[in-house]
Amino acid sequence: MRKTLIVLQGLVMTFAAFYAVSLIYTIINELFFLITGVREVNPQVDYCLVVLAVMVSIIILNLWYKKFMSIRHREQVDLKKVFKIKYILAYFGIGTGCQLFFSGILTLLRPMFESLFERYDETIGSIFISDPVIAGVYVVILAPVIEELMLRGILLRRLRLALPFYAANLIQAVVFGIYHWNIIQGLYAFGIGLILGYIYEKTKTLWASVFVHSLINGTGFLILQLNIGIHLSVYMSVILGGLLLLSGLTGFVLFFYREKNNNNTDKGNILI
Repeated sequence: MRKTLIVLQGLVMTFAAFYAVSLIYTIINELFFLITGVREVNPQVDYCLVVLAVMVSIIILNLWYKKFMSIRHREQVDLKKVFKIKYILAYFGIGTGCQLFFSGILTLLRPMFESLFERYDETIGSIFISDPVIAGVYVVILAPVIEELMLRGILLRRLRLALPFYAANLIQAVVFGIYHWNIIQGLYAFGIGLILGYIYEKTKTLWASVFVHSLINGTGFLILQLNIGIHLSVYMSVILGGLLLLSGLTGFVLFFYREKNNNNTDKGNILI
């Protein structure tokens, strides 16, 4: 019963965080209307208000996360170990591999599910209606930070108090998929969520999962902005992405267990 309550508490906390972001956006909207007197804004101005709301939300959720991560639950993490060159290379393999692989798979599936892709295309298109710099900051920095805070920082960490890792990781990945509010994004977000959850579990720091998340989004942003996709066949994208993803994950796992076996530090310290 106690474990069930902890799981439910984690879910409630996460959905409360989702709601808090929406509430902050609403407050900022109302303040903007009050100050300017403008009741209807164009999409680009609205996008800027969304970005501002996310920035404020990150500050608030970070304070919440730090309070939630009490001293008793914090682990001493050496970021120099987390971001050794070999791990950074593994992160790049995982990040770029995820983007290329899943993008290629989506392209292959598109002709079979055109109706489902309409909502997906609208969502992706809305992200890039603003100035490329503002869109880049949001996609590559802000979105990864706030999503990692909510899904891996708050939800996964809470679930781990009651569940074994694989069960907790599965639940947070499902919630991550639902969070995107369309089937296409939800499916690949679920897969990526599993990977990000694994990275957070092993490194014990959000910096690692945020970094990989930023690489995934950043690769997609560059592909769209530079039209790299037109020069890369769908099959090459799947094959190259799959190889990069597999090599990145394999390298991360091997590096982790090798250093775990050679690490004689105390149990509370990071294992990589």
